[in-house]
Amino acid sequence: MIRFTVIGVLLSWCLYSYMDGKIPEPIPEQFTVKVIDACMKTYGYTIGTLISLGVTDPLSDLDRMMADRFILLMTTGFPWELGADPELQITDTRMSDVQVRMYEPVTSLGVDKRAVLVYFHGGGWSTLSVDSYDPMMRKIAKDSGIVVISVNYRLSPQYPYPVPLQDCSDVVEYVIENCADLNIHPQRIAIGGDSAGGNIAAALSYKFKHKLALQLLLVPVLQLADWNTTSFIENAPYLAKSINTPDSIYFVLNYLNLDYRYGPDFLKNNHTSPAFKTSHYMKFIDKNRWLPKHFIRDENLKTNKESQTDFGNEELFSMIESRITDPMVSPLFASDDMLPGLPLTYIATSGYDFIRDDGIMYSERLKHVGQKVILQHYHEAFHNSLFFSHGPLKLEVGARIIRDIVNILRKTLL
Repeated sequence: MIRFTVIGVLLSWCLYSYMDGKIPEPIPEQFTVKVIDACMKTYGYTIGTLISLGVTDPLSDLDRMMADRFILLMTTGFPWELGADPELQITDTRMSDVQVRMYEPVTSLGVDKRAVLVYFHGGGWSTLSVDSYDPMMRKIAKDSGIVVISVNYRLSPQYPYPVPLQDCSDVVEYVIENCADLNIHPQRIAIGGDSAGGNIAAALSYKFKHKLALQLLLVPVLQLADWNTTSFIENAPYLAKSINTPDSIYFVLNYLNLDYRYGPDFLKNNHTSPAFKTSHYMKFIDKNRWLPKHFIRDENLKTNKESQTDFGNEELFSMIESRITDPMVSPLFASDDMLPGLPLTYIATSGYDFIRDDGIMYSERLKHVGQKVILQHYHEAFHNSLFFSHGPLKLEVGARIIRDIVNILRKTLL
């Protein structure tokens, strides 16, 4: 009996130690988020073990398949796809030779001039797919009554920039040019995405600005030049081994087709030169100008401070300057004369997200030039909260994020 008690205590202690992630205090479902954190760490440890045993490689087909299965398990309770839905016609097809999954509400079948959302998934340009986003796309399509096209663009590092962006661009162009065949109204086209997908959506809005009714930028990454933002500093302690891991920087390296040895340079802002740090580009991401203080929790970070500028890896910066200053890679670096004419912009940001500041600063810049923009800030949310609007790990804030997305789609497009 004593032996079983000791074993039980040890197992309980191990489980408690494993679920050690610091959780944002305002979230009421503390235990649920600890489980989410533990699931994401389990995926990381599992893949790490398989790689060390030589079973797979990082970001291989097996790695990505397992990532999809972990997401599905967390969001539906099962690691497999959901199958047919009586409320939707779901079709896997190709548009301009790019894989897409199309969700058509059955009530819209045969109806002319429908509204559409072309969606680009997150995953750091490197992982996830239409499979892991399937539950969320189904919910948005059913609740909004709008056609959703989920784009399965090719992923880095096998296909670095500009391939993922070009795949998404090709699909948007296909939809625009084939509205009649798709029964889509040419003035009811929206594009959107989250995280890396939000980056792609913002970039493509510059290209297709006069042909879009709405862009949805959900927890978007909008610049690759400054990793010393208040949101990065402030949120480093939270979910630090899963959602907010600094290892996410390697997704950026994948997209830019860079060797992983440059990861520490990026995290220390050593990837840009001293001259760049004092150049005109910095006015586009000036947190003292574009980041309202009420979004910052840490009082010490609210004080306007001059950033150190006398350091940088000149050789690395010479390799990447043309990419990270390109608005198609860093949409926040768009000049003011590029911003007018954009569609209505809906931005969702999360208080406990590394890249929170990007979306907020973009919102302020758009307002500055008179563009229509809606910023929905969820102070208690973390980066991936929108995944958990339903299922066994449902979060109230996740449900609210999706509900707000559905509302803006219906209000703008129907």
